[in-house]
Amino acid sequence: MDKNQRREVQYERKHYKHYDKKYPNFSGTFARGDCTNWASQDRLHAAGGMTSRDKHARKHFGSGNRISTKHSKWYCRHAKSTLFGLRKHWNYSTSWTTVKGFYKYWAGTKHRPHFVTSSFRRVMAHVRVGDVIQLHSKKDGWHHTVTVSKVAKHMVYYTSHNKNRLFAPLTKIKSLTGLAKTNKIRVIEMGI
Repeated sequence: MDKNQRREVQYERKHYKHYDKKYPNFSGTFARGDCTNWASQDRLHAAGGMTSRDKHARKHFGSGNRISTKHSKWYCRHAKSTLFGLRKHWNYSTSWTTVKGFYKYWAGTKHRPHFVTSSFRRVMAHVRVGDVIQLHSKKDGWHHTVTVSKVAKHMVYYTSHNKNRLFAPLTKIKSLTGLAKTNKIRVIEMGI
């Protein structure tokens, strides 16, 4: 592993279960999941530096968070607290927090190599530590994001939030969400 890959794996070991307080946690009862937020944190700590500013963010009704839906932006920042500092607010892009947005940013805007397959064998033959895998099911569409954290001779291991996995075998991922079986896998080669 190179320096960036080691840095990413160190971050994963530290925060896969004990979420980093420098970022929002989207795994609560009413949230849609923290998987892509986690992949973004992983990417940031592997390569360093966010790529965009938050000037296009719009205030989200009720939460106080400012969210940008422009897929050409990728960021997450702590905003100034309101209510005498009692409530945290965040400025972030949907490319930081959603499966679709992450893909559009990294594959579209940043032109990272990517492919879609239904073959675990193809995935295992082509991924490297730091790559991002997204899952698709007929029922839910593209719905989950994990990061490749270890590549061995006959197995690829991933790390993720939502179910807090560290070095879990990729072959077990079909029932990861418990919602529907994965029928396609999308790999975004992050090149770290």
